[in-house]
Amino acid sequence: MWQRPNGGLSMIRALSIAAAVFVTLLWSSSYILNQYAFAEGVGPFTLAGMRYSAAALTLWVVLRLRDRKHAQGNGVHEDHSVHTEVSQGKWKLTWKNYLFLGITGFILAQGLQYAGQFYLTPMQSNMFLSVGNMLFLLVIDALWLRELKGRATFLAVLAAMAGIVIYYYPWHFAQSSLIGISLILLSCVGNAVHLTYSRYLLTRKQTAPSALVLTPMLIGAAGMLLTGFILEGIPPYSLKLILILLWLGPINGALAFTLWAWSQKQLRAYESSLINNLMLLEVALMDILFLGRSITYLQAGSLCIAGTAIVAVQLAPLLKKHKQ
Repeated sequence: MWQRPNGGLSMIRALSIAAAVFVTLLWSSSYILNQYAFAEGVGPFTLAGMRYSAAALTLWVVLRLRDRKHAQGNGVHEDHSVHTEVSQGKWKLTWKNYLFLGITGFILAQGLQYAGQFYLTPMQSNMFLSVGNMLFLLVIDALWLRELKGRATFLAVLAAMAGIVIYYYPWHFAQSSLIGISLILLSCVGNAVHLTYSRYLLTRKQTAPSALVLTPMLIGAAGMLLTGFILEGIPPYSLKLILILLWLGPINGALAFTLWAWSQKQLRAYESSLINNLMLLEVALMDILFLGRSITYLQAGSLCIAGTAIVAVQLAPLLKKHKQ
């Protein structure tokens, strides 16, 4: 119903792409907000745990209200809980699934990423995240889903990776740490596994997108908070930190992850990863606007290479259909 007669871009796919791009803007703003939060004295695991605790609470309230409204509209008793709404789908997730999603998607992908950023400069951490996510996703896709097909697509992926690496030339790591690099790369493994497994559940098991967000987020947030309180102690609180958390949790957390999970049902795993790399362009602009960083001509050119490669991968299926 959503596919155009001429085989062009369907409405639902266009909305999925737009939603994914919007999410990258929200997550790019997190880069700036995280720096402000670290300056307030909060540790990385504690910050990540508080952010996703606020996000999970917001999402639970929204789903609870939606479930109650739906029950009242259909004349059904209000005992239908949010979990009924969340778990709708042809295949119900087990606690093992939830635990796996929570560990890979939040404790590993987010908690270790925050910890790595705490040790590395922003440019270094962003470079390792982008290149690492791409490499590990390619490996997992080749071993599991095998959606990455075609030489043109593979070359576009390589071009995007080349643009990412060139952007950070020359690679000065005087302030970096092997601990930080290791944490970032481990977070990339968690992100690639989580992204591929989510795609598998959405497409092969017909799992509801909302089921991939709330419970795994609660599990991840609890794990990160526990880790943070043990390793970092109770953080100092300030009005600025509270305001940052109120934005990071409900908007950049609950809203962003819900939209991202929904968009993955229409986008392949490697396409979602490439769209996620738009953050390179977005973070660079936010660096200039909010943190006063400068950018060289070489960096600007490399950003254009990465951006062009991302667009090429998105347009390749349409161009192939048009030729046929």
